[in-house]
Amino acid sequence: MRRGGNRPRGLAPEHRGAYARAALLDWYRRRAAERLPAWAAPWAQKLGVTFRRLVVTDQAKRWGSCSRGVLRLNWRVVQAPRALIDYVLAHELAHLIHDHHGREFWATLGRAMPDYEARKARLGELGPALL
Repeated sequence: MRRGGNRPRGLAPEHRGAYARAALLDWYRRRAAERLPAWAAPWAQKLGVTFRRLVVTDQAKRWGSCSRGVLRLNWRVVQAPRALIDYVLAHELAHLIHDHHGREFWATLGRAMPDYEARKARLGELGPALL
């Protein structure tokens, strides 16, 4: 890579930080859009569900949502360890079976991911730093 990368020439020093931040956020969003659908597929198969598409979002306080076969996942999730990404994917896919957080929902998730409670707790600890 040439010195300066893809940064526009003549970018004032006071704008370089904002440009770097925007470039990093764009990279994370692209990475999420490229990888999350493939990572979701095995969990969908394990849960016996299908999703129509996966949309990368920029939600301020949620990891994701799922309705009518569309998974919406926050791009920030790709900053987490893979085990926690898998938890978010399985959690949202389980909503295709149960659209609530009742006992049946957690039982379904537990069958697909027996250690979901530990992953959920770890995401709760790490999550605020990512959101």
